[in-house]
Amino acid sequence: MPLVVNGWRLLYHPIFGARYTHLRAEVKRLRRTLPDDDFRVHPLVKLVAAVRRLILEIVPDDPNAAAFRLSGDLAAFRRAKGRGLPPRYRLFWVFSRQARTIIFLYLNDETTLRKEGARSDAYKVFHDLARQGRVGQDFEANLRAWLEGHHP
Repeated sequence: MPLVVNGWRLLYHPIFGARYTHLRAEVKRLRRTLPDDDFRVHPLVKLVAAVRRLILEIVPDDPNAAAFRLSGDLAAFRRAKGRGLPPRYRLFWVFSRQARTIIFLYLNDETTLRKEGARSDAYKVFHDLARQGRVGQDFEANLRAWLEGHHP
């Protein structure tokens, strides 16, 4: 059953879902292996806390806030930067007011940090995912991807 926050149904595209699940598992492993002081300041723990806050608080407050909007080929999508995310990290999503649904699509990793002009730039990688059809070009295509991933 999808989580509902502030009246928005929250879904994870398979690409984002796999990454977020992996990150949370790593944080659980760190919780078991690190002393409390080291755990609290670990970069991965801070990243997961920031993503969780974005997903559960910030984005559902207004998924179409001006600060989240993109332009050009990516205008159908929204992204968060800053707001607790480490520098050069980006979280991408698409939403539908009519369906009251937000689909989180992609979170870059340490190999795809934001660096304008680089092949590994987070925006370039996300754009390529959309161009290749691995992430849908619009809300409906991403909703279909979510449905296929959850109802075979």
